[in-house]
Amino acid sequence: MVTIRKNIIINAPPLSVWGVVGQPSQWGKLNPNIANFSYSQSANGRYNGEWVYALGKLKLHSKVRTNIYEPGRRLVMETCGQMKSKWTWWLESDGDWTHLALTVDYTAKWSGIGVALQKVCIEHVHSETLDTYLGNIKRTVENSTQ
Repeated sequence: MVTIRKNIIINAPPLSVWGVVGQPSQWGKLNPNIANFSYSQSANGRYNGEWVYALGKLKLHSKVRTNIYEPGRRLVMETCGQMKSKWTWWLESDGDWTHLALTVDYTAKWSGIGVALQKVCIEHVHSETLDTYLGNIKRTVENSTQ
């Protein structure tokens, strides 16, 4: 299993950040690795869906579901399929700014050569993409609150 942790400070209150992080319609727009994302809201207010997630040149099809959905505070979603992952989002704030933390734990169904490539290439590419994703969230939120 690979674990990647990312953090960013966003100059906006947590509910403004949640307006982006907590909305699946934004996930596919702001994360450059997500393609062909579809979702629906379940009766409990959580989301279920499917996406194709690109790690380098690999395209991995997975089902997505939210397990914890606490507006303005925490979101935990999991995927299963060709990529099994757990995405944990935490928001902390002093009211004027928000600390957004993301931890992604994932494994993918790799061939023997894929295991070696994962450490050499894929993990690095995924980490850089998550930096881009958080930067996109920051820009989107801060531009909408100005």
